[in-house]
Amino acid sequence: VDDASTDGTEELFQNMQDPRVKYLRYEQNRGACYARNYGAERASGEYIAFQDSDDTWHPEKLKKQLAHLKATGADLCFCGMNRIAHDGSRFYYPVHEPHEGRILEDFLAENRAGTQTMLMYRRVWERLRFDESFRRYQDWDFAIRAAESFRLAYLPEALADSEVGGDSISFAVKSYPALVHLYTKHAALYEKYPRSDAVMNRRMGKRLHASDPASAAKHYGKSFRLCHKWYDLAYYLGDTVR
Repeated sequence: VDDASTDGTEELFQNMQDPRVKYLRYEQNRGACYARNYGAERASGEYIAFQDSDDTWHPEKLKKQLAHLKATGADLCFCGMNRIAHDGSRFYYPVHEPHEGRILEDFLAENRAGTQTMLMYRRVWERLRFDESFRRYQDWDFAIRAAESFRLAYLPEALADSEVGGDSISFAVKSYPALVHLYTKHAALYEKYPRSDAVMNRRMGKRLHASDPASAAKHYGKSFRLCHKWYDLAYYLGDTVR
């Protein structure tokens, strides 16, 4: 799916000879969620997987995931991946593996499945679709809803590579509204799982710690009330008196 690119992508497919490849393009940029939904609507297979332009699948990814999906009887399989920084350093993702029996709670606390790590039955996407109001964390939102309604299976092997940028202050400030959007959408679930609620408020506090300590203190205060960690109290007191 070509999301109205201007980098010459269209020319690359003008002489495509592989009948397995279907090139789809529209002329107004609509964002990643729209592109994924657009492509999935026009797919005809029983299984759906998503791949972004700046990521790389390992050759055995789909084969291994399909086998794991069938072996576990799950509706969606997600695998690990390598997150690669500009300096070449890498780390395995997800940092924290999900726990059997509490996968929804785990996903509320932290995203563990990038879009490029998912393989699912078509019925999963048909029921959930990607929420096009999200410009960031759309995979996290999708994973939360999938964990709430379907059975998920984790394959603990890095089968994809993904490049990541630096975690700068400007990134933190820009990501905060997206976190609020996610948190607000799933407010009822966060209220049901206070441990995840505390982690999420701590994360939002970290995003605002450098730029807006007064607002950050509110998040740290709520996190402390929910889980009583001294870490949260220390940041709450520090941001309150700044």
